[in-house]
Amino acid sequence: MEYRYVTSTSSMSTFESPDWIEPREYQQQAIQSWLDADGQGILHMATGTGKTVTALQAASKVADFVEQRFLLVIAVPYQHLVDQWAADLKDFGVQPVLAYQSRRNWQPRLERELLELNNAVRDIAVVVTTHRTLSGAATQQTLKRSVGQSMLIADEVHHMGATDAQKGLLDEFRFRLGLSATPERWYDEDGTRVLNSYFGGTVFDYGLKNAIDGGALYEYYYIPHIVELEADEMEEYMRLTRKIGRLMGKAGGADAVLEDNPALQTALFKRARLIGTARQKLDLLVDLFAKVDNPEHTLVYCSDGSLGVDEDGERHVDETTKMLRDVCDLTVDRFTARENQAKREALLTDFERGEIDVLTSIRCLDEGVDIPATRTAYILASTSNPRQYVQRRGRILRQDEGKQFAVIHDFITIPDTGQHPEMLTDEEYAAERKLIENELDRVSMFAECARNHPDADVRGIPTSNRTLQSVKRRYELLTS
Repeated sequence: MEYRYVTSTSSMSTFESPDWIEPREYQQQAIQSWLDADGQGILHMATGTGKTVTALQAASKVADFVEQRFLLVIAVPYQHLVDQWAADLKDFGVQPVLAYQSRRNWQPRLERELLELNNAVRDIAVVVTTHRTLSGAATQQTLKRSVGQSMLIADEVHHMGATDAQKGLLDEFRFRLGLSATPERWYDEDGTRVLNSYFGGTVFDYGLKNAIDGGALYEYYYIPHIVELEADEMEEYMRLTRKIGRLMGKAGGADAVLEDNPALQTALFKRARLIGTARQKLDLLVDLFAKVDNPEHTLVYCSDGSLGVDEDGERHVDETTKMLRDVCDLTVDRFTARENQAKREALLTDFERGEIDVLTSIRCLDEGVDIPATRTAYILASTSNPRQYVQRRGRILRQDEGKQFAVIHDFITIPDTGQHPEMLTDEEYAAERKLIENELDRVSMFAECARNHPDADVRGIPTSNRTLQSVKRRYELLTS
């Protein structure tokens, strides 16, 4: 079949793009690339570039072409995204079936609409569900009753490469559209291969540099801050590193599969949490806020662990929130999994209005939450998974009225530099060097598209006095 991107002229009123939505040129190119690939493929688009509206525009083209008996299924990783997609679908004249939570709340309506669809009583049925619900046998059995053409939009498609989620990749979906800023699964070649095979690979690529150069996202300054592990933290880091080495050796070295080695997985998580909760980070954070004239619209990403080496200590996010309130006299609230959906929505509204200066979070702001008002972000903790920091960066760069650019402060954890590398054992030196290498991988990615060089002194933005160059030099990490 040959498809062309054209302005909709269909008389069908059940799923039409509103006149006031005008796709940007790159969005039109994305849609056309997907149509040229016979209605299958993944759109690799930077966070904040309008993947949702692009996907709905593409689906409206298919609906025009199919004309009747068209089933559209939109699968998302989290429940709050179901509601976000439903809100966007209203602009297209659609009241979708929201298939999540209790089945008795949506199963009867879904069955009724599919019956109407099969009997040509309605032209289109739209379902928004979660990856988990879609992978369930009961949901699949119901959807397979549709006798017309069907389409799957997989939001944050990388999640669907997980073993259980793959069950939702039904052969019955004739049209397949995957969306992600990070389509490749981290350390999961098999999952990535399954996604590429099912969707047909990436058919359109619009990365961060393209988005910034094209004006779809704002430019940003990137300010790294060096934080040292204290003596007891470094001791615990070395203990965990030695344990990880032993466990990896038993599990097959670099080929070790984490899912099959819970002890190794636990040790890696503990070490990552230790890096994320280094004590000096909070002191530095307070110092930086003291230099800021207007702290409004700021995000602080915290660790999911406890402060320091004590696993029974106060949660890092709680201590961070408390210090910013008490020491910096700021209006601060937590935005975590412990807050219910209604509370989160209220927090976002207050944040947008400027009634809350700072939101502290762990992972709840990583995917699918629109917070374009954000001007500044402090990243106290980050995983080594590129997907996390790519998502965070794109979320901070979204356009908003009165916003000219964004600022990202990144806290880089290194060993105690008071201890000279030449005084270390080979094992200790290798462990410290690896820690720094992992941190610098993130620095390189963030710095690549920033307005400033990471060692630059940026006027008007609080910085630390330490530079990365000296650390790289000490551990022989300078590149020619």
